[in-house]
Amino acid sequence: MLSVIVPTYNERDNATELIRRTLAAFDRIEEPVELLIMDDDSPDGTSAAMIEAAAAHQAGERVRVITRTTDKGLAKAVAAGFSAARGDVLAVMDADLSHPPEQLPALLGAIREGADVAVASRYVPGGGTEGWPLKRRIISRVACWLAKPLTPVKDSTSGYFALRRECLEAVDFVPRGYKIGLELFARLPGRRTVEVPFVFRDRTRGTSKLGGAVILAYLVQLGALYRARFPRLVGYLQFGLVGLLGMAVDSATFGLAYWYVGLEALGPTLGGFFAQTLSFLVAARFNFALNRLWTFRERRNHARMSVFLAVSLAGFAMRSLLFEFIVNLPPPAAGGFWAAIVHTLTIEQIALILGVLLASLWNFYGSRRWAFPAGDEAEPEGLPRPSELIARSWVVILLISAGILSILFASQTPLTFDEAYYWQWSRHLAWGYFDHPPMIAYLIAAGTRLVGTNPLGVRLVPGMLAITLAWMMYRLGKAYWQYSQAGLWALVLTVTTPLFAVGNMISTPDTPLLFFWAATILLTLRALERGRVFDWLMMGACAGLGMLSKFPMILLYLALLLALLASARGRRALAGIKPWLALGVSVLVSLPMIIWEYRNNLDSITFHLKQGLGPAAGAHDHATGLATFAQYLLGQAGVLTPLVFALTLGALAFALLRRPATGSGDGEIPTGNTLSPGEIRPFLLMPALVTFGVFGAASFLQSSGPNWSAPAYVTALPLAGGLMAALIHHRRRILRWLAWLTVGCAATVSLYAHIEVAHPLIPYANYPLTFPLDRSALARWADGLRAAHTHEGRAPWIVAANYKIASVLAFDMQGRPATYDPFEVGSGSAYLAWQHPPPAGTNGLFISHSPHPWELTRLFVHYQPLGDFALTRLGVTLRHYYAFVGELRPQPFERR
Repeated sequence: MLSVIVPTYNERDNATELIRRTLAAFDRIEEPVELLIMDDDSPDGTSAAMIEAAAAHQAGERVRVITRTTDKGLAKAVAAGFSAARGDVLAVMDADLSHPPEQLPALLGAIREGADVAVASRYVPGGGTEGWPLKRRIISRVACWLAKPLTPVKDSTSGYFALRRECLEAVDFVPRGYKIGLELFARLPGRRTVEVPFVFRDRTRGTSKLGGAVILAYLVQLGALYRARFPRLVGYLQFGLVGLLGMAVDSATFGLAYWYVGLEALGPTLGGFFAQTLSFLVAARFNFALNRLWTFRERRNHARMSVFLAVSLAGFAMRSLLFEFIVNLPPPAAGGFWAAIVHTLTIEQIALILGVLLASLWNFYGSRRWAFPAGDEAEPEGLPRPSELIARSWVVILLISAGILSILFASQTPLTFDEAYYWQWSRHLAWGYFDHPPMIAYLIAAGTRLVGTNPLGVRLVPGMLAITLAWMMYRLGKAYWQYSQAGLWALVLTVTTPLFAVGNMISTPDTPLLFFWAATILLTLRALERGRVFDWLMMGACAGLGMLSKFPMILLYLALLLALLASARGRRALAGIKPWLALGVSVLVSLPMIIWEYRNNLDSITFHLKQGLGPAAGAHDHATGLATFAQYLLGQAGVLTPLVFALTLGALAFALLRRPATGSGDGEIPTGNTLSPGEIRPFLLMPALVTFGVFGAASFLQSSGPNWSAPAYVTALPLAGGLMAALIHHRRRILRWLAWLTVGCAATVSLYAHIEVAHPLIPYANYPLTFPLDRSALARWADGLRAAHTHEGRAPWIVAANYKIASVLAFDMQGRPATYDPFEVGSGSAYLAWQHPPPAGTNGLFISHSPHPWELTRLFVHYQPLGDFALTRLGVTLRHYYAFVGELRPQPFERR
């Protein structure tokens, strides 16, 4: 019996002609036949049209129409047809009549004469195409040529073929892509295949499915088949391509670090060492990530970065040793093979080529054996689906682009006074400071030790955390929506929204807070999925590091408790010991800071409570109720842009009111221990709601900073990513335009903010002095005054009226001298912890905003004014500074 499977989607116009011509072909076949129409629930009514046409021709049992409402796709429709068919011979053809049904008897005849597979071919004598333009003929020929090593079939892209059912039973058929025939031809080596000529005529009704997505899907399918047929060769080529990309990343990173950032100033030995070390680590991490994603994707769950690094170092050593061995060989004898090679290439070039070849073979072998060991993972279906591949590609592009822009702007943009103040912390490392925990000081200390004391050094490590944070928000969006596009748009919102795009460009305690906030949530989800003690302990360590970053991290403890209580799996975990071990680890990690707070009378905690709760915590400011709450909402709209803020609120409301789907647009359904969207939802909602609730309520008591609610968006933007993806692909044009407008406005504001602070464009009379601002001219003025009043090699102390002036002068003045702020009572009180009284007779240079500062009589035994300095930006005076010099009294510097 012959069963003919025809997958359809929006083929209503071809229904009558298809049924008529197919039934006419059936009349020429002397055995039972059936036609299976496998329709993917076409919105144009294809199923009904096929049923009507079959009834009109009295087809009876010879025509069956099966409407598929789930798991759609051409390949899957054909696979479903194979399962539903009753015949021992199965044929596949298109519904657009480009595959003439009249050829079915010839295909069946070839099978009955002994062939296992019969292919309707355009590229054997008697076959051909009609009406094709040159471009399409070229595309078809190239597609067949690319598949030539996989199958002897000349028309390997033909979708018109017949085969014995027993062939399917002997092959692991993977329903994917648009070329089902190629999938089978490539997986049926040794089967007798016959090509039957036919003339391909393009469709006359309906719309062709050929387009960029189909071509991409074909290339993806081709790559998977090559990998299945030649796994080691293709794996080595993939590994080599990743290596070439890694070389480009290595070179670019070295160039940026050595010449652009300024490591060249350290000299070729020290500067070159730092630049090469940094470039090697960046390139190794890039290669590992890409190999994990692509080359060894079926082994990714067992990937080990440390082992990959060790294998790469061993390969580098092998290459270096072989290079040294070859270049030190004695000169070759004249006339020999070796002499001919040396005559063509230099000995160094030969050594380099052989060294690279040896290292690449070793790295591939070592990576495959040890860094990416074989585990119990099932072999993947090949490369990701085109939509998945495109989404992942854009994720990589966006992260790399954001990283490059971050480096460029970080190195070109002057510091804010807060960044200079935190840099001062890094010069006086401690377990706590008056207004914040110590993490930002440690990060700045690490960065400045890597690339020097410059703006990039101050921002380097926090910037790396910010890029990783963006990737983690992508992971949260993808995990919840089970859809890569949702994660991608969460990432787009993150890298374009001013709160993250601009805020993460500068070094503040917010960056490590947000990083450890996101890492703690991801590790909690992983711990619930795997149930391993190690994951819980890592989650606790991240939570503790978050507490070392900023005190609002305590809100995440409450949010995670509520989220765990909201799910059955979470409640089971709480009944065990693992979450409580994690809590113990977090306390242990943050214990040094807790001890510091205890020894310093809880100064930081008290300061934050007064700052956040105002009079309710003992502050002297007056609460204004609804006015400050409205200010809070306007601040959130300002740092996100109004459209993104509205989108985020809508996403939160949507997540609250609507249960998440169990599947996705990608067809991904959680299996095994994987958390379902419903289980993930509390871990995105609770942190956002708790943060908004606490700071929103506090805004009724005290004016709040726009950045205080930033942790809420770590999980709110992944929720908004799914909503954004839906709007971008909505059938209504106005909603699509609104989505693009939302992203466009945010990106425009962020890009302008970056450019304006790095390279001023517009002269603002009231430019915020808290923003990045070039104060190097102020420092040069102070340097000149200091030099003029240096006597017998004793330069005057630099004393400032507040921590802001003291910090920027310490960073920008020559030699980066110690600066002092003896009268600080607010945010900069950390100065009081490390400054000491001056020896008798010490002169001081005092810089103040006021021409008649009240501190003069308390600071000096006697003094004299030295004039003023106007700080300008694009010709606009922003502030005046006044200088005084005299003999210092010791009392103001004594710690109070």
